[in-house]
Amino acid sequence: MPPKFVFGLFTLAAAIGLAGSVAAAETMVDPWPHYYDDEMSGSVQPVASTPLASGRVVAVDHATGKITLAYAAIPQLLLEGGTRNFAVQDAAALTGLTPGDKVRFEIEREGRSFIVKRIVNNH
Repeated sequence: MPPKFVFGLFTLAAAIGLAGSVAAAETMVDPWPHYYDDEMSGSVQPVASTPLASGRVVAVDHATGKITLAYAAIPQLLLEGGTRNFAVQDAAALTGLTPGDKVRFEIEREGRSFIVKRIVNNH
């Protein structure tokens, strides 16, 4: 094979490899939480990782610490919209919630399930 042909193949292979590594780097998730300096107190505070989702309370089970929510899709967690039962991290957060209440909530994936970390009643 002529040297120009071999050099061309090598250049093409390098370009394909570089494009693949750039695409992989763009889809990587940052494993480190982001922080900001609170200028007033001088402390370092974590930045919220996900914005609050919105939904409507369908049912509240105070005994088991679970809530049923109807909600829109949450793309950050690859969660399609619908109605689902969620465990709540702190059952005290369910106090005052009744079916029909509009809420904003933060959930996190824990293994194969989701848990409500924070919930705010919008009435």
